[in-house]
Amino acid sequence: MYEIYKSGNGQRLFRLNFCGYLDILGFSQKINESDLKFFSKYLTVLDTELKYIEDKHDLLNKEGLKKFELKIFTDNFVFCHPQYDDSGESELGNIFEVLSHIQFTFAKADIFVRGAISMSNLYMDKDIVLGPALIEAYNLEKDKAINPRIILSQKVIEVLNKHIHYYSDHKASPQSQEYLIDIDGNYFVNYLFILFYDYDLPSKKLLEELVKHKRPVVKNLKIHKNNYKLFEKYAWIASYHNHFCLNFVRPRLPTVDLKKILISEKLYRKTIKSIV
Repeated sequence: MYEIYKSGNGQRLFRLNFCGYLDILGFSQKINESDLKFFSKYLTVLDTELKYIEDKHDLLNKEGLKKFELKIFTDNFVFCHPQYDDSGESELGNIFEVLSHIQFTFAKADIFVRGAISMSNLYMDKDIVLGPALIEAYNLEKDKAINPRIILSQKVIEVLNKHIHYYSDHKASPQSQEYLIDIDGNYFVNYLFILFYDYDLPSKKLLEELVKHKRPVVKNLKIHKNNYKLFEKYAWIASYHNHFCLNFVRPRLPTVDLKKILISEKLYRKTIKSIV
Protein backbone atom coordinates (compact mmCIF):
# COMPACT_ATOMS: atom_id res chain seq x y z
CA MET A 1 0.00 0.00 0.00
CA TYR A 2 3.03 2.30 0.25
CA GLU A 3 2.83 3.15 -3.45
CA ILE A 4 0.08 5.69 -2.72
CA TYR A 5 2.69 7.81 -0.94
CA LYS A 6 4.72 8.24 -4.14
CA SER A 7 4.08 10.03 -7.42
CA GLY A 8 4.50 8.42 -10.82
CA ASN A 9 8.15 9.49 -10.93
CA GLY A 10 8.86 8.16 -7.41
CA GLN A 11 8.65 11.46 -5.52
CA ARG A 12 7.44 11.08 -1.93
CA LEU A 13 3.98 12.49 -1.22
CA PHE A 14 1.94 13.40 1.81
CA ARG A 15 -1.52 11.79 1.84
CA LEU A 16 -4.57 12.67 3.93
CA ASN A 17 -4.77 10.09 6.73
CA PHE A 18 -6.64 9.24 9.86
CA CYS A 19 -3.89 8.64 12.42
CA GLY A 20 -4.29 6.96 15.80
CA TYR A 21 -1.57 7.17 18.45
CA LEU A 22 -1.90 4.91 21.49
CA ASP A 23 0.13 4.56 24.67
CA ILE A 24 -0.01 2.00 27.50
CA LEU A 25 -0.80 3.36 30.97
CA GLY A 26 2.04 2.85 33.47
CA PHE A 27 4.43 1.19 31.01
CA SER A 28 7.46 3.29 32.02
CA GLN A 29 7.03 2.27 35.65
CA LYS A 30 6.97 -1.39 34.62
CA ILE A 31 10.25 -0.84 32.74
CA ASN A 32 11.84 0.77 35.79
CA GLU A 33 10.68 -2.14 37.92
CA SER A 34 11.90 -4.70 35.35
CA ASP A 35 8.51 -6.38 35.67
CA LEU A 36 9.10 -9.42 33.47
CA LYS A 37 5.74 -10.95 34.34
CA PHE A 38 3.98 -7.86 33.02
CA PHE A 39 6.04 -7.80 29.82
CA SER A 40 5.31 -11.47 29.19
CA LYS A 41 1.59 -10.79 29.56
CA TYR A 42 1.81 -7.69 27.37
CA LEU A 43 3.55 -9.56 24.57
CA THR A 44 1.11 -12.48 24.79
CA VAL A 45 -1.90 -10.17 24.48
CA LEU A 46 -0.17 -8.23 21.71
CA ASP A 47 0.50 -11.41 19.71
CA THR A 48 -3.15 -12.42 20.07
CA GLU A 49 -4.36 -9.01 18.97
CA LEU A 50 -2.03 -8.83 15.96
CA LYS A 51 -3.26 -12.28 14.89
CA TYR A 52 -6.86 -11.04 15.10
CA ILE A 53 -6.10 -7.93 13.03
CA GLU A 54 -4.16 -9.95 10.46
CA ASP A 55 -6.97 -12.47 10.06
CA LYS A 56 -9.71 -9.85 9.77
CA HIS A 57 -7.92 -7.03 7.94
CA ASP A 58 -5.06 -8.69 6.01
CA LEU A 59 -2.50 -6.70 8.02
CA LEU A 60 0.42 -8.47 6.30
CA ASN A 61 -1.19 -7.90 2.87
CA LYS A 62 -1.07 -11.58 1.96
CA GLU A 63 -4.25 -11.20 -0.10
CA GLY A 64 -3.62 -7.66 -1.33
CA LEU A 65 -6.52 -6.28 0.73
CA LYS A 66 -4.57 -4.22 3.24
CA LYS A 67 -6.14 -0.81 3.88
CA PHE A 68 -4.12 0.59 6.80
CA GLU A 69 -0.80 0.32 8.61
CA LEU A 70 -0.14 -0.47 12.25
CA LYS A 71 3.34 0.14 13.67
CA ILE A 72 4.35 -0.68 17.25
CA PHE A 73 7.41 0.38 19.22
CA THR A 74 7.69 -0.46 22.93
CA ASP A 75 4.24 0.58 24.24
CA ASN A 76 3.35 2.98 21.41
CA PHE A 77 0.93 2.09 18.63
CA VAL A 78 0.66 4.18 15.47
CA PHE A 79 -2.34 3.41 13.28
CA CYS A 80 -2.41 5.08 9.86
CA HIS A 81 -5.40 4.82 7.52
CA PRO A 82 -5.36 6.81 4.26
CA GLN A 83 -8.65 8.42 3.27
CA TYR A 84 -9.61 6.64 0.07
CA ASP A 85 -12.86 8.45 -0.70
CA ASP A 86 -14.43 11.82 0.02
CA SER A 87 -16.61 10.69 2.92
CA GLY A 88 -14.08 8.71 4.96
CA GLU A 89 -16.93 6.72 6.52
CA SER A 90 -15.55 3.24 5.88
CA GLU A 91 -12.10 4.39 7.01
CA LEU A 92 -13.41 5.71 10.32
CA GLY A 93 -15.42 2.49 10.70
CA ASN A 94 -12.23 0.45 10.35
CA ILE A 95 -10.48 2.66 12.89
CA PHE A 96 -13.24 2.22 15.45
CA GLU A 97 -13.30 -1.55 15.02
CA VAL A 98 -9.53 -2.03 15.26
CA LEU A 99 -8.76 0.45 18.04
CA SER A 100 -11.77 -0.61 20.12
CA HIS A 101 -10.76 -4.23 19.85
CA ILE A 102 -7.20 -3.38 20.91
CA GLN A 103 -8.40 -1.29 23.85
CA PHE A 104 -10.93 -3.84 25.08
CA THR A 105 -8.61 -6.85 24.71
CA PHE A 106 -5.83 -5.14 26.65
CA ALA A 107 -8.22 -3.83 29.34
CA LYS A 108 -9.42 -7.36 30.12
CA ALA A 109 -5.75 -8.26 30.68
CA ASP A 110 -5.32 -5.35 33.14
CA ILE A 111 -3.45 -3.24 30.58
CA PHE A 112 -5.07 0.11 29.88
CA VAL A 113 -4.69 2.27 26.80
CA ARG A 114 -4.79 6.02 26.25
CA GLY A 115 -4.62 7.75 22.87
CA ALA A 116 -5.97 10.07 20.22
CA ILE A 117 -7.13 10.02 16.59
CA SER A 118 -6.26 12.88 14.24
CA MET A 119 -6.82 13.61 10.57
CA SER A 120 -4.18 15.37 8.48
CA ASN A 121 -1.31 14.77 6.05
CA LEU A 122 1.09 11.88 6.52
CA TYR A 123 3.92 10.14 4.71
CA MET A 124 4.64 6.48 5.34
CA ASP A 125 6.80 3.67 4.00
CA LYS A 126 8.07 0.42 5.50
CA ASP A 127 10.55 2.30 7.70
CA ILE A 128 9.16 5.81 8.19
CA VAL A 129 6.01 7.49 9.47
CA LEU A 130 6.00 11.29 9.60
CA GLY A 131 3.74 14.25 9.17
CA PRO A 132 1.39 16.60 11.00
CA ALA A 133 -1.23 13.88 11.55
CA LEU A 134 1.13 11.90 13.77
CA ILE A 135 2.34 15.00 15.62
CA GLU A 136 -1.21 16.10 16.36
CA ALA A 137 -2.29 12.63 17.55
CA TYR A 138 0.79 12.39 19.78
CA ASN A 139 0.21 15.82 21.31
CA LEU A 140 -3.47 15.11 21.94
CA GLU A 141 -2.60 11.84 23.68
CA LYS A 142 0.07 13.54 25.78
CA ASP A 143 -1.79 16.72 26.73
CA LYS A 144 -5.53 16.07 26.41
CA ALA A 145 -6.42 12.38 26.72
CA ILE A 146 -5.39 12.22 30.43
CA ASN A 147 -7.59 9.21 31.23
CA PRO A 148 -7.52 5.74 29.61
CA ARG A 149 -9.58 6.85 26.61
CA ILE A 150 -8.96 7.47 22.92
CA ILE A 151 -10.06 11.01 22.08
CA LEU A 152 -10.75 12.63 18.71
CA SER A 153 -9.25 15.74 17.14
CA GLN A 154 -11.55 18.55 16.04
CA LYS A 155 -11.17 17.58 12.37
CA VAL A 156 -12.17 13.98 13.11
CA ILE A 157 -15.17 15.23 15.11
CA GLU A 158 -16.29 17.29 12.10
CA VAL A 159 -16.04 14.23 9.83
CA LEU A 160 -17.87 12.10 12.40
CA ASN A 161 -20.73 14.58 12.67
CA LYS A 162 -21.00 14.66 8.89
CA HIS A 163 -21.42 10.89 8.88
CA ILE A 164 -24.11 11.08 11.57
CA HIS A 165 -26.04 13.58 9.44
CA TYR A 166 -26.22 11.06 6.59
CA TYR A 167 -29.00 9.45 8.65
CA SER A 168 -32.41 11.11 8.94
CA ASP A 169 -32.58 9.76 12.49
CA HIS A 170 -29.19 10.73 13.90
CA LYS A 171 -29.59 8.31 16.82
CA ALA A 172 -29.91 5.45 14.33
CA SER A 173 -26.40 6.07 13.01
CA PRO A 174 -23.74 3.60 14.17
CA GLN A 175 -21.39 6.52 14.86
CA SER A 176 -23.74 7.89 17.53
CA GLN A 177 -23.10 4.73 19.55
CA GLU A 178 -19.47 4.12 18.67
CA TYR A 179 -18.36 7.43 20.19
CA LEU A 180 -19.32 9.35 23.32
CA ILE A 181 -18.76 12.88 24.65
CA ASP A 182 -17.01 13.10 28.02
CA ILE A 183 -17.81 15.63 30.73
CA ASP A 184 -14.86 17.78 29.60
CA GLY A 185 -16.28 17.98 26.06
CA ASN A 186 -13.84 15.51 24.48
CA TYR A 187 -15.25 12.95 22.08
CA PHE A 188 -13.86 9.47 22.76
CA VAL A 189 -14.08 5.91 21.49
CA ASN A 190 -16.86 3.90 23.16
CA TYR A 191 -14.70 0.78 23.01
CA LEU A 192 -17.06 -1.50 24.95
CA PHE A 193 -19.53 -1.14 22.07
CA ILE A 194 -17.27 -3.57 20.16
CA LEU A 195 -19.17 -6.27 22.06
CA PHE A 196 -22.23 -5.56 19.92
CA TYR A 197 -20.27 -6.04 16.70
CA ASP A 198 -20.63 -9.79 17.19
CA TYR A 199 -24.32 -10.27 16.43
CA ASP A 200 -24.09 -13.96 17.37
CA LEU A 201 -22.59 -13.29 20.81
CA PRO A 202 -24.95 -14.91 23.37
CA SER A 203 -26.18 -12.68 26.17
CA LYS A 204 -24.42 -14.85 28.75
CA LYS A 205 -21.10 -14.47 26.94
CA LEU A 206 -21.56 -10.69 26.64
CA LEU A 207 -22.07 -10.41 30.40
CA GLU A 208 -19.03 -12.61 31.02
CA GLU A 209 -16.95 -10.25 28.88
CA LEU A 210 -18.15 -7.27 30.91
CA VAL A 211 -17.20 -9.04 34.14
CA LYS A 212 -13.73 -9.64 32.67
CA HIS A 213 -13.51 -5.89 32.07
CA LYS A 214 -14.83 -5.09 35.53
CA ARG A 215 -12.37 -7.23 37.53
CA PRO A 216 -9.09 -5.42 36.74
CA VAL A 217 -10.77 -2.05 37.23
CA VAL A 218 -11.99 -3.02 40.70
CA LYS A 219 -8.56 -4.46 41.55
CA ASN A 220 -6.79 -1.23 40.58
CA LEU A 221 -9.26 0.97 42.43
CA LYS A 222 -8.40 -0.92 45.59
CA ILE A 223 -4.65 -0.97 44.96
CA HIS A 224 -4.41 2.73 44.15
CA LYS A 225 -6.99 4.16 46.56
CA ASN A 226 -4.29 6.28 48.25
CA ASN A 227 -2.59 7.36 45.01
CA TYR A 228 -4.91 10.10 43.77
CA LYS A 229 -3.30 10.49 40.35
CA LEU A 230 -3.65 6.82 39.45
CA PHE A 231 -6.91 6.35 41.30
CA GLU A 232 -8.58 9.03 39.18
CA LYS A 233 -7.71 7.16 35.99
CA TYR A 234 -9.29 3.92 37.20
CA ALA A 235 -12.24 5.85 38.63
CA TRP A 236 -12.79 7.22 35.12
CA ILE A 237 -12.85 3.68 33.69
CA ALA A 238 -15.28 2.58 36.41
CA SER A 239 -17.61 5.47 35.60
CA TYR A 240 -17.41 4.70 31.86
CA HIS A 241 -17.98 0.97 32.50
CA ASN A 242 -21.13 1.69 34.50
CA HIS A 243 -22.38 4.20 31.94
CA PHE A 244 -22.06 1.57 29.24
CA CYS A 245 -23.85 -1.07 31.32
CA LEU A 246 -26.74 1.24 32.15
CA ASN A 247 -27.15 2.93 28.77
CA PHE A 248 -26.19 0.22 26.28
CA VAL A 249 -26.56 -3.17 27.96
CA ARG A 250 -29.70 -2.69 30.06
CA PRO A 251 -31.85 -1.40 27.14
CA ARG A 252 -30.88 -4.50 25.11
CA LEU A 253 -31.07 -6.94 28.03
CA PRO A 254 -33.76 -5.49 30.34
CA THR A 255 -33.70 -8.53 32.65
CA VAL A 256 -29.95 -8.39 33.25
CA ASP A 257 -28.73 -8.66 36.85
CA LEU A 258 -26.90 -5.33 37.04
CA LYS A 259 -25.21 -6.22 40.33
CA LYS A 260 -23.03 -8.71 38.49
CA ILE A 261 -21.68 -6.22 35.98
CA LEU A 262 -21.80 -2.81 37.70
CA ILE A 263 -18.89 -1.45 39.76
CA SER A 264 -19.93 -0.22 43.20
CA GLU A 265 -19.81 3.57 43.36
CA LYS A 266 -18.34 3.27 46.86
CA LEU A 267 -15.11 2.15 45.20
CA TYR A 268 -14.64 5.16 42.95
CA ARG A 269 -16.71 8.09 44.25
CA LYS A 270 -14.44 10.34 46.31
CA THR A 271 -16.10 12.80 48.69
CA ILE A 272 -15.00 15.56 51.06
CA LYS A 273 -14.51 14.22 54.58
CA SER A 274 -14.47 15.77 58.02
CA ILE A 275 -11.19 15.84 59.97
CA VAL A 276 -12.58 13.70 62.80
